[in-house]
Amino acid sequence: MKVRRMLPSGALIALLSLMLIYSREFEIFMYDIFETKTQTGSRTPLLVLFTEHLKMVVVSGVIAVALGLAIGIFISSGYGREYRDAFEEIISLGQAFPSAALLALVVPVVGYGSEGALIALVIYALMPIVYNTYAGLTGVDPDCIEAARGMGMEDIRIFTKIRLPLAANVILAGIRTSLVINISAATLAAAVGAGGLGVLVVNGVKAFDPVLILEGAIPVSLMAVIADLVMKEIERKLSYS
Repeated sequence: MKVRRMLPSGALIALLSLMLIYSREFEIFMYDIFETKTQTGSRTPLLVLFTEHLKMVVVSGVIAVALGLAIGIFISSGYGREYRDAFEEIISLGQAFPSAALLALVVPVVGYGSEGALIALVIYALMPIVYNTYAGLTGVDPDCIEAARGMGMEDIRIFTKIRLPLAANVILAGIRTSLVINISAATLAAAVGAGGLGVLVVNGVKAFDPVLILEGAIPVSLMAVIADLVMKEIERKLSYS
């Protein structure tokens, strides 16, 4: 059963790896299928663009998880509940903005490059983490908390030993959603000079070249599906632990 569950993600990882290793052969194969006026192909190796994309997702994801958990824990505590509405409104505003518009607003402040893209991606990824952290921590059965207090447990131990473990699946679901959003949103980073697989999509649109578009879009889609499957497996393991 365990092998069967890992087969889909393993097959997709293998497919993505083959595409990165044999990117030029894949490109030639795609040009044989699609008739285009120009067949310039990608000037930058696909592996380089993939690495840039992955780096943006990982860095922005780590920052978003750290901030999201901190905010979620704060507004679910007795000290921060009065600030909950204010935090939620600010974070929702960032999520409501289209990612392209968010990037356009950040660029005049920090300039072109990866810094602006990372700021926009962090803002865009915060909401699912904050909401799920808050929902998970406040959704713990009060009877469990009261029983722990009756046993003489301090608040910090109640949080680390009871509330956080019971909320872990809900929190991980928010991180999973945030990660998938970030993988796709990072394609727009190419518009502000941050590189990544979005470079191929942008160049493909400019040149009316479907091959370049697919070279960028397929790895992004595979990354998103792989991340989703892996996070679901982690959630499943936690639920049975």
